[in-house]
Amino acid sequence: DGQTAPTDGRRAASSAVVKNKGLAPHRPSKHRNPRVKKRAKYGKALVRRKGQVREARNESENYGGETTGIRAGVSKGRRIVSGAT
Repeated sequence: DGQTAPTDGRRAASSAVVKNKGLAPHRPSKHRNPRVKKRAKYGKALVRRKGQVREARNESENYGGETTGIRAGVSKGRRIVSGAT
């Protein structure tokens, strides 16, 4: 037909394709990639959860006793009464 291929290797879109594209809202680059969007969403959820649930501490060493000391005057257990069934 006498047409030459473009030099950059990509074909130009036909007028029908350009006409049918429609309108799309502008989005930040984070929201254009679903994997990145979910990753950011998960990070925000972790921060929210830290406010609700206390993170469990992992004991790296053997038990070293109570760091603040055991108070002899405080009793937080229940009394066991013998004979009660």
